Amino acid sequence: RWFIRMQLIDRIQHVGLALSFIYLSITGFALKFPNSWLALGVGSSEEVRRTGHRVAAVVMLALAVFHTVYVIFTRNGRQLLGDLLPRKKDFLDTWDAACYLLSANAAKPKFGRFGYPEKAEYWAVVWGTILMGLTGLAIWFKMGVTEWVPRWVIDVAVTIHYYEAIL
Repeated sequence: RWFIRMQLIDRIQHVGLALSFIYLSITGFALKFPNSWLALGVGSSEEVRRTGHRVAAVVMLALAVFHTVYVIFTRNGRQLLGDLLPRKKDFLDTWDAACYLLSANAAKPKFGRFGYPEKAEYWAVVWGTILMGLTGLAIWFKMGVTEWVPRWVIDVAVTIHYYEAIL
């Protein structure tokens, strides 16, 4: 049997997030490693790569804001968020899945609308988007940010942004 887990608006958000994330990954590593084949494929100038990275970042952050409004103010969004909240059953399902994978006799666990893997991934994306958004904005607007905080904060933001991107 087939079950529709996401409404059309959810799927549109999902595709937009995935495409912006992929482009951010490509342009980010092209900026970090400008002599790589990846950089040449994105664009020959740093300005092209930087602009593409920033446009994709704005798209991703706009989708994050839209998603936040969606899950707060719409019935389908609240239902989606409620179904993605971790529950005690998810921890039991994790144990049951491990037993299933390690034993020929164990029963395969049954999940609801979303299983623990989807829930973990959703909250990882939420955390990653917040972290990458904040550090990326700090790097982008470093002159304004350093009016309020010391310069080393930008250096820390660059490091966090880079290692979170690798994750």
